[in-house]
Amino acid sequence: MTTKMMDVAEIRFTQEHVYDTFNANSDKAGSVLDLMESILSGEKTPWDIPLIRVAAKKGAYWCVDNRRLFTYKHLQLGQIPVQVFHWKDNREFELKYRNGLPFRAQTGNGLRAGLIQRSERPFPRSPVAEPTLSKFKKFFSPAQQRKHEARIEELKKVEAAAPADQSVGGALEELLQPQEKPCGEASKESKKRKRLKKVGVKKKRQASGEKKLTVTLEKQDSEEEDFDVEISAP
Repeated sequence: MTTKMMDVAEIRFTQEHVYDTFNANSDKAGSVLDLMESILSGEKTPWDIPLIRVAAKKGAYWCVDNRRLFTYKHLQLGQIPVQVFHWKDNREFELKYRNGLPFRAQTGNGLRAGLIQRSERPFPRSPVAEPTLSKFKKFFSPAQQRKHEARIEELKKVEAAAPADQSVGGALEELLQPQEKPCGEASKESKKRKRLKKVGVKKKRQASGEKKLTVTLEKQDSEEEDFDVEISAP
């Protein structure tokens, strides 16, 4: 598994539809609408949530975390961090892919998905929701829809004005890549190298407008404590 930045518009749904809530039996699990609100308000970013999982098949990347993918596509988030797996790493990829296979023509080969509304809360109209596979109970009012779309446009402007996001993502990838060493030096280093494992990533916007990415690293085979590496970008 690797972590990389990817355009959310290019990622495809494995399943033909998603529900608007994360758990049918518990309101505490939250909803797609709650997640949209937390991102639009600036409370959360995709870095603060478990990264969506994708794998390549037939020239495209397919996601098994379909509700979060729906949220990110609807909000037009652009470049987002994802976890990239090999297709056979997890049976969930093939199982969900097969579930959605009969509906590929309706979903634009996985670029859209139906939305089934379980809650009674009004939901925004979305170009990501495939009408022929969706079941809505109640939409936003025209005024609510206009306000919602205006907030999405404002979020896009904020992100466009802060291109450091991409460089931070690139810095993260570079940080996690092993550095090449001369042959002799590499053989000596391999005997005493402490392997590093990324256990947490968090991106914060500072009061000054500076963005900071904190990567928590753990030393395996060592009793030393975990430590943080901070990458800042104006």
